[in-house]
Amino acid sequence: MKIAIIGDMHLGFDHHGPRKNDSFINAREAFDIAISEKVDLIIQTGDLFHERLPKPEVLSPAIQLMNSVKSKLNSPKIINRVYDGKEELLNKEIPPIVLIYGNHEKRPPEYINPLQMLHGAGSVYLMEQESLVIEAGKERIGIHGLSSVSETYVKEIVKNWNPKSFPNMKNLLLIHQNFQELLPKQPPETMSYSDLPSNMDYHILGHIHWAQTGKHPKSKAPIVLPGSTVMTDLKWIESKSKKGILIVDFKERISSKFVELKNSRILHYEIINAKGKKPSDITNEIQEDIIKKIEYHNHKLIPLLRYSIRGELADGFIPSDVSLRPLVKKYMDRVLIKIDKSKLTSKILSEKAKLVSDLKQNKVSVEALGIKILSEKMKIKDLDKLSFLFNALGDGDLEAAEKLL
Repeated sequence: MKIAIIGDMHLGFDHHGPRKNDSFINAREAFDIAISEKVDLIIQTGDLFHERLPKPEVLSPAIQLMNSVKSKLNSPKIINRVYDGKEELLNKEIPPIVLIYGNHEKRPPEYINPLQMLHGAGSVYLMEQESLVIEAGKERIGIHGLSSVSETYVKEIVKNWNPKSFPNMKNLLLIHQNFQELLPKQPPETMSYSDLPSNMDYHILGHIHWAQTGKHPKSKAPIVLPGSTVMTDLKWIESKSKKGILIVDFKERISSKFVELKNSRILHYEIINAKGKKPSDITNEIQEDIIKKIEYHNHKLIPLLRYSIRGELADGFIPSDVSLRPLVKKYMDRVLIKIDKSKLTSKILSEKAKLVSDLKQNKVSVEALGIKILSEKMKIKDLDKLSFLFNALGDGDLEAAEKLL
């Protein structure tokens, strides 16, 4: 059976911004590739939508897109369904798009999420926590899908679910969660590859936005992440990897290929070293880089430029002095610029931050902190005198303070 695996699509991302069409442009291309490859089934990894309650202007074209794909592919059949420990024998046609919901669509159980609505309308088949035997032509495959659940309880949920593989066919697991191997510094309850069932032939992961592969530590079965079809967070790793979809042929020997999306915007991620520099130096450096990027750009969509400014500024400057809004506005018709100053520091702020940190960590009293500041600023060594001075100033007794000075 030939299957297209498509990652998080985030339809509706940046709906009111300059990239409002990107998610749909890339989604259409992804589905067009699947159709041109004459696949038997499309699996989508969740986060089809960017918001839990997509606007009608997003929902309407999404439904049209799903129905268009449905009209161009044959309808597979569900033969078996295992849900809540009970097995049903069926012979039911379903849409050729099978998916799970992601964290962006997840809502409390008493509310309907957008993928449940598409499922009810017959545009897609949504798997929440179930196992299916799907038949296309004369071939069958087992798919075990778990929609996004709380990271705190996911290990327990997967363990209790314990999906059983179907005999005499390939079995795939589809899940949308964080994994220790993919995102550093995660809490201990986050899943690891070893927490995935070892009785599956293939594991498909959503949620992570860059394509990569791995292997189950016990069974050595492939673990694949197709990556998102659109860039949302603009991480460094996304500037080094391509957007695309997986085409997998599940024969006796599984074979796959990654097909790149040609319409995806190009992302440039640059780190600017601000150590000892003035704001004007940084502005000039970034402007020179922007001009070079524009000169060598050859894609039909204008590029994304993300600048991460890091390090300690020259003395006398603080991060807010680095204002790049004029540059963003000046080149907005030729590049889309995002600025990250989260790792930009200054000596002034570092000193203030240290004082606050000392106050928190050492539980320094306000009086002790005030005396310390007075000592440093006024070069007074007599602690008793400093204490009296601080209290006089605190009480507003300027006459007493003047006498001490």
